[in-house]
Amino acid sequence: MTAQEFMFAHGQCADNIDTEQGLNAFWRQMRLGLEGKGGLPMIPTYLSDIDRSSIVAGDKRILIDAGGTNFRSALGSFDADGHVHIEQLVRCRMPASDGELSKEEFYAQIARNVQRLLPQSDTLGFCFSYPVQMGEDIDGIVQPFTKEVKAPQAVGTKVGAETVAACKALDGRSRRIVILNDTVATLLGGMALFDEKFSAYIGYIYGTGTNACYVEDASAIAKLAHKRSGKMLVNTELGTFDGFALGDIDRAAVALTDSPSRQLFEKMTSGKYLASVIYQALLAAQREGLISPTELRPFDLKEVSDFLEGNGRLCGLQNADDVRFVRDVCRLSVERAAKMGAIVNAALAISSCCDKSLPVAVVAEGTTFNKLSGYRSCFEGYLGQILHGHGVSYRLVQGEELNLVGTLMATMALR
Repeated sequence: MTAQEFMFAHGQCADNIDTEQGLNAFWRQMRLGLEGKGGLPMIPTYLSDIDRSSIVAGDKRILIDAGGTNFRSALGSFDADGHVHIEQLVRCRMPASDGELSKEEFYAQIARNVQRLLPQSDTLGFCFSYPVQMGEDIDGIVQPFTKEVKAPQAVGTKVGAETVAACKALDGRSRRIVILNDTVATLLGGMALFDEKFSAYIGYIYGTGTNACYVEDASAIAKLAHKRSGKMLVNTELGTFDGFALGDIDRAAVALTDSPSRQLFEKMTSGKYLASVIYQALLAAQREGLISPTELRPFDLKEVSDFLEGNGRLCGLQNADDVRFVRDVCRLSVERAAKMGAIVNAALAISSCCDKSLPVAVVAEGTTFNKLSGYRSCFEGYLGQILHGHGVSYRLVQGEELNLVGTLMATMALR
């Protein structure tokens, strides 16, 4: 049995994924989410009608990017030609990532981290890449933290209002603030950096986790408390999507995770979990006598990528037939993940494209997207094929410091 036959038999090949079925399932969950009836979370950002015409030149804004263990801060501005300038960038540890902090300590540390910038601006943009419940004031109520941040007293507080108050305690000045997450910042960063005409924008992150943001007609977001017109950015939280059928190997890998019934799309495809899916596939292949009965040690996705590039031997396998089989399993797993990623991005592109004579900008970010061998080429191949069938074109957009640039762009909503 070849690796292709083995993977297909277990439901783990790209060929097991029906494109149109996936598109329709995603659109159905999008609609339910926009109506507040389940499906995808489809979180309204309350950032509306932002485009390059919103840019205000000259004004410097304090920019914060908080995610994982890193906390970055800088000054940002646009010049008269619409070009972005990022200055005084400093990186430090995320508050409460090295030990528990009280609410007061957590926000005081944030304020101290940006204290050097406070004399230069009364406007802040805060890319806060942790769960929040967004409100119409473009502020977010902190939900239970992820990524090992320990500040339980901050849960339930408004991150923007508390940050402004902590800064005011240092210098007595009042400030405006906008809160957004990294997926929204990615989309806006691409919008800010590229002065071209696009029919729509998608912000796509494929890294440790995966998510996407797009622009929706506000009138279609039925769950909004107050009806709005115009265009609003929506954070889909597509890692929760459960519209693709799990293969046998997926089920084995998902069963080993916390909350096995949640975040299924993320657990089938993203950088944090894909190596585990591949490992479970190799264990199954060994049980079926398709590779030698040697001890298989776990591995990470960087090792998979290096192996696909011809560097090293995964699991220490030496037999040439084993090596070929395992390389094919890895390649097929990456291709399948890329096809699923392409389908959900295509669904967003098709639904938001308002002028088929112009391409959709897919602003892609994430270490896994850029470094996992084979992912990007497969993703683009499938995305182009799917969109061509629906009369839509796209352009992949990437740039430097998208989070900070997008956070600067978000401050243009504070008029």
